[in-house]
Amino acid sequence: MGGILPGAEISPFVEAWLPRVVAELNGRPGHRRALDLAMGEGRHAIPLVEAGFVTYGVDVAVGRLLNARRMLHGRRLDVLQWAANLDTYPLPVERFDLLFCTRFLLRARWDDLKRSVRPGGFVMYETFTTGQIARGFGPSSPDHLLHPGELAGAFGDWTVLHSEEVEAPAAMARLVARKPGA
Repeated sequence: MGGILPGAEISPFVEAWLPRVVAELNGRPGHRRALDLAMGEGRHAIPLVEAGFVTYGVDVAVGRLLNARRMLHGRRLDVLQWAANLDTYPLPVERFDLLFCTRFLLRARWDDLKRSVRPGGFVMYETFTTGQIARGFGPSSPDHLLHPGELAGAFGDWTVLHSEEVEAPAAMARLVARKPGA
């Protein structure tokens, strides 16, 4: 996908799995809503909006949200954005058809994140694991790195469509799962 910020490529995981999630959601009544958690400068908001989601983006960094807004408006794409500290900000319950997160970890709020998804909705999550420390770049604090099996375990009561942990080119865990229910 072209036209995004330099150095802000769409994750291959997102390119592969977003169309599958959309196909699974087709036929559900009403608008599909996606929450882009810690959206940064909006690199993944583009495919979410283009896939037909009413997209909500939240991030603590106002400057990143403003950069995202400029980029998205330049492409004539609308995203509902707000700035909030996700460590404490209350998330709406059963509001989103897709909880979407890349390169951010909010393990203390797994239950709140899961509650924000409607029954039958999805999570797409991709972030760094403890293996990233050996890479010498990216996050190095254990507070920001998943332990082996942690992401899959956090959503173990959902139907897991895809779960993997890789070591290269970065140490990442990736998950696509569907919430039980209608």
